[in-house]
Amino acid sequence: MNRLVLATAPNLSWLLAIAIAFSTGLPILRAQSVADERVDPTSWQGNWVGWLETPAQHLRLLVRVQTVTPSESEPTKSQIEGTITSLDQTPDAVPFADAAVREDGTLEFTVLPRGDSKLSYSFRGKRTGGRIEGTFENANAKLPLSFQKTESLPDEGFERLGADSAWKGELNIAVQKIAVRFRIYDKPPYADPSAPRIFFDSLTEKAYGFPVQPSLEKDDQIVLRIPSLPGNAKYIVPSELTDRIRGRFIQSLLPIPLELSRVEELSDRPLADDPLLLALKGHGGSAAPSASRRATPPEPPKPGINNSLPDGVREENFTIARVDYRKPKVKQDGRWTQPKFQISGTITWPANASADSPVPAVVMVSGSGPQDRDETIGSHKPFRFLAHWLAARGMASLRYDDRGVGESTGEFMESTTSEFAEDATAVWEHARTLDGIDRERVGLLGHSEGGIIGPMVAANRSEVGFLVLLAPPGLPGSEILSSQIDRIAEVQGVDAKSRQATTDLQRKLQRLALELDPSDEKTKGEVRQAILDRWDSLRGLSSSESTESEEVLQNRVVDQITAQFRGLQTPWMRFFLAFDPTSSWMVMRAPTLAIWGDKDVQVLAGPNREKLIDVATRNPKLRGDLVVLPDINHLMQRAKTGLPEEYDDIADTIDPSVLDVIQEWLKHRDLIP
Repeated sequence: MNRLVLATAPNLSWLLAIAIAFSTGLPILRAQSVADERVDPTSWQGNWVGWLETPAQHLRLLVRVQTVTPSESEPTKSQIEGTITSLDQTPDAVPFADAAVREDGTLEFTVLPRGDSKLSYSFRGKRTGGRIEGTFENANAKLPLSFQKTESLPDEGFERLGADSAWKGELNIAVQKIAVRFRIYDKPPYADPSAPRIFFDSLTEKAYGFPVQPSLEKDDQIVLRIPSLPGNAKYIVPSELTDRIRGRFIQSLLPIPLELSRVEELSDRPLADDPLLLALKGHGGSAAPSASRRATPPEPPKPGINNSLPDGVREENFTIARVDYRKPKVKQDGRWTQPKFQISGTITWPANASADSPVPAVVMVSGSGPQDRDETIGSHKPFRFLAHWLAARGMASLRYDDRGVGESTGEFMESTTSEFAEDATAVWEHARTLDGIDRERVGLLGHSEGGIIGPMVAANRSEVGFLVLLAPPGLPGSEILSSQIDRIAEVQGVDAKSRQATTDLQRKLQRLALELDPSDEKTKGEVRQAILDRWDSLRGLSSSESTESEEVLQNRVVDQITAQFRGLQTPWMRFFLAFDPTSSWMVMRAPTLAIWGDKDVQVLAGPNREKLIDVATRNPKLRGDLVVLPDINHLMQRAKTGLPEEYDDIADTIDPSVLDVIQEWLKHRDLIP
């Protein structure tokens, strides 16, 4: 299935709570040692900026020293008033509770965030010129920290947090959209042109300041690695750089398209001078168009990146009105009515289609996650390719944007597979009304979750002409998810004991997601206990190189897994975990072709095919052909490992061996000539 969760460091309420939770004692830039000298107390007044650097995040601090008052009882000491602000997390300044400076250049202050003594911390540092080197300390940890005095501060802005450049985009992940941002600082007071700082922010999760490491890697790819995020997170940047950066974000599983655009408040600045673009160009990027590394096959379309239409083939858009019965009625034009939305898509007509010569047609149903009508995955558009390929062979097709995606309206996030099946049924029914389509030969082609939806429609509509299912699940979602996680880990080289611990935890979390209401206050405690019960095995997977204390590491892992657990409690996931696809196969009667690849690590061919064969043999009305192809992955590409990281690096959108099986099956059923 095409779902994953962007796991970040836990988001706590205040800078130092985050920083100290991750601290392990870090190196700082040290000024050259000089002899102590008397410091004019009034020279402390002004702004001091610093970076709090933890293994996970780098966050800006601003100290404002407002007044300096000489102490009457201690001639070498002056009391000061001032504040400290976590600029990347909040504009609110926290006042010093007790602060003083000494003539030898020592600064001391204590802070009580929100007036809570349990959160108190202190700083003590020594000044050398315009720099202070010292240590933050609370009851649990010490953090080295330096501040630099600055005469002026750049405008913070609303979107860029004082950065010299900032670019934003949105990741479509599972049943949520996550807004993200890349920031770069390359000028004082926060950085230097010779040593710019680049950061990744998860805006939706309010987690900021993850350091980015740019590099030029194989095939001259520019890669922005984010080492403190789990899952080997990285953003692969295209070599062609314009006002839109269209790359791929990869974290553990599927490559997800991520288009970045510069924040609006920087729109008046010349793009050619943008610091992030200049930094990327320094790693191999180019402002000029670059030649594609992918082959462009000849017509009629064959596997590969090719969006041109075959001769005589035409396309037109369609829109279907839908009603959302889950929502309460709304008043419209003086009447109470159910909320409405629309499904929008594209019809691809073969050259020979007409009212006098109707052709067979197929409705394409995408895999999980918010999908557009082309089922775009990275640079591949499988449904667009299949639509053109089928049209060249005499079959019409309808493909559509999921509800809430592209030109379709409605809500995706709160919908389940059952509602998506209703949308697919509506498109199938619409196809049967069109002149030029043979209403008796209208089928469905489903991929992944679409391989569940196709049979659901056929089970309820006996007139469905045929089914072509690519990587269809046969097992309940709970087993699909567990086997997927285990198989990916196995291919990645994770040992059997660690895989078993992960699988056991996953199954426990799935049971909790089904048993506990999402609002149940017991949830976090149950999740924590499930993790601690398996901690000895999970620890190595969590952070094999971590220098954190056991308690800090446990808390961090608990927070991360708890955040991911919320993804298991969404309406879609709860339905998916509990639904048994064989319930549809028991009653459907449409001729069916099901294809799996033996290198599919998301819907494993063996157990899913075996389950469906067992059901098919007990349904005398079902005529099914269930095929496993060698060296084919979840996207029906020829692959080496089958891991999702390969998907976008494979030139072919769909392997010819898959197309050959589909073509011969359609011919055998007299659906194409």
